[in-house]
Amino acid sequence: MKFSKGELDIIYQYAAPTKAKTLAGMKEIVPVIKDLLTKAIVENAIRKLEKIPEPECSQFVTATKTRFLAERDNSIRQRLAAAKVQESIMQGHDLSGIERFRPETRHMIMVEVQKQCFVGFKGERFRFYLSDEGYRNAKRSEQEGEIKIKSHAAVVDGKLYPDKTPKQQER
Repeated sequence: MKFSKGELDIIYQYAAPTKAKTLAGMKEIVPVIKDLLTKAIVENAIRKLEKIPEPECSQFVTATKTRFLAERDNSIRQRLAAAKVQESIMQGHDLSGIERFRPETRHMIMVEVQKQCFVGFKGERFRFYLSDEGYRNAKRSEQEGEIKIKSHAAVVDGKLYPDKTPKQQER
């Protein structure tokens, strides 16, 4: 018997050790479901499960729940692994480093190296607290294509004043 993705989702959510308990849980929600499509999906799943004999039905429900849990766990692990690979480590000055509180510090920049240069290797990311002269040098390096300034903030007495609000991270 074929079950749709929606029906399998419902079976997974109401999976119980026996066919009777699974069906009882599903039948209990039918009267309170307001969405007609969801109600139809639940009713179809109930009808299909009622046609399957007891030992097979319990095994099917258990297998469905196991498969959904495995997919969910794999999905979470895969997303975490991808995030770790994608997230490059920020190098340079620490966010609360002493460089931030020096009287001559006027700028905080985050840069990404575009081509190998005095700063580092292509793809590396750095945070720097700079004086006005250091910031001019960084802008010059950006014009030459060595680095890309990803963000800038003014620094006054160690406090950061970003130029603009950061963009929402794409996911």
